Amino acid sequence: MTGFIDIHHHFFCPELNASKSCASAKAGWQTPQENMPWTPELSIKAMDSTGIQAAILSFPAFPSGEISSENRAQARRRNDYVANICQKHPDRFGFFATLPFLDNVQGGRH
Repeated sequence: MTGFIDIHHHFFCPELNASKSCASAKAGWQTPQENMPWTPELSIKAMDSTGIQAAILSFPAFPSGEISSENRAQARRRNDYVANICQKHPDRFGFFATLPFLDNVQGGRH
């Protein structure tokens, strides 16, 4: 099967599915209710209906927070979560890594 590649396809971790609509509204954009809670299967269904063969998943930017070990841990958890999805669906998904705040010069492993 040939098709398009969606290079800007957001995913949401389970802990954010419930609160995402509220956070989206505060940021000035609306997440369609039919996209929540997000699952890989929901995206695959939408991709199949629009001729998209593969999608590059990315997590929306952190809207707020502070530089901390927790921020680095959140980024790692989201990367681990999406890496698992990509391993289960290697022909459908790749991903761009979630980064901690870019001015986090301490970096390193947590």
